[in-house]
Parts: sequence; structure tokens; C-alpha cells
Amino acid sequence: MVKKRNESLEEYIYEEIRSAILKRKIPLDMHLSEEQLAEAFKVSRTPIRSVLKRLNYEKTIKIIPNKGAFINNPTSQEMEDVFQLRALLESDAVKYACRNATQQQLDELESLTYQEEKLYKEDHYDKAIQITSEFHHKIVCLMGNKLMEEYSKELINISNIYLAYHDHADKESPLCPHEHREIIKAIRNGDEGEAVQVFLNHFKTVKKYLAVKGDKDHNISLTEIFQPIKN
Repeated sequence: MVKKRNESLEEYIYEEIRSAILKRKIPLDMHLSEEQLAEAFKVSRTPIRSVLKRLNYEKTIKIIPNKGAFINNPTSQEMEDVFQLRALLESDAVKYACRNATQQQLDELESLTYQEEKLYKEDHYDKAIQITSEFHHKIVCLMGNKLMEEYSKELINISNIYLAYHDHADKESPLCPHEHREIIKAIRNGDEGEAVQVFLNHFKTVKKYLAVKGDKDHNISLTEIFQPIKN
């Protein structure tokens, strides 16, 4: 992939590593070595270090003292805890949307569901996850509470790793876009109880297809995943 003319070096590397993680190109237990990443991209370790710090802050990876950086790999309980917090946060947002969301805002949300459906079916899983994330985050943003927006973004970033590595749902017939439209339909009806129940049922479906499993393919080099940067 060629770096765009106006794209910073760090932003390009960030997007490349994040995309590789969401595409599951990097085994869960693989060490994200600064030295090896710098060699793969043919850059100094300075931008690599900055990108890894950003990914660590977003909870995409975990930097372990004296060991290095690794993809954030949860236990079953950690996954349950994250989705429980998301359910509490987003349920309130759904209630708020029933009372206050405009038709234009709901139309924009519905438009996202068709984008994610297309991307899932075309096997652009990393891009589809980003649209799915945007859908959920935009519902929270309707409340206009900046602190809730920050918490929402952090929780979504964490659960994206779960979806990338532990989701065993059928990618050819994705359920998320359809269920997201059902949430919007319930919100349009203005029935808070129904809307929250549809939303919680959606989360139950997502969690049903999550299972913690380790990666076995460790015989891969970072230089096989990433290419030197071309301007």
C-alpha cells in the first residue's frame, strides 16, 4: 500500500498495523517488536514507538513491561465485562434516541448499515468493523455527553479486537446490519422498552458467536505482513 501524499508517516503506519490486526494477519501472541516493525516499514523506530503507544492507549494492543507489545487478548470474563458496560451505556443512548433523534440522524445511521453490509459481503472485514463501530458510537454521540463518548470509543476499540479474533459468525450472511436496522426501526417507533430490548437482543447475538481461542500460526514474520513505505 502506498502512503497518500498528505498522510503523515505515523498515520500511515498506524492504519497499516490496525488494519492488519482487524484482518487477523497478526497472530494473537506475536510480539510486535519495534525493531522488526521498523525494519518491515524501512523507517526509524521513533514513529513505530509513537504508533504502538497510540494503539496501547486505545486498548488495541497491550504493552507489557520488560516483554513488549502484544495484541490485547482477553479472557472470557473480560469480554463479558466489556459488553456489559457497553450494554449499560448504549441502552441509555437508545432511550435518548427514542425521545430526541431526528429523522435525518436516523437516516444517516440507517445508511451506515448498508455500507457495513456491503463491506462484510465483499470480505472487507476490517473496514466493515469500522462502520459497525461508527454506528454504535454515533448512537451514543446523540446524547451530546463528551465523557460518555470517550468511554464508548474506548469500549468499542476493545471489543473490536474480540470481534476480529473471536467472532465465529457467518461472514457471508452478516447479522449485524439487519439487526442494526431493527434497532433503528424500533427507535423510529418511539417505544423505549421495545428499542432497548431489540438492542439487548442484538448484543446477545454478537456474544453468542464469540469464543476465546488461541492462535496457532506463529511462523510468520512482520516483514511478510508489512511492506516498505513508498511515497
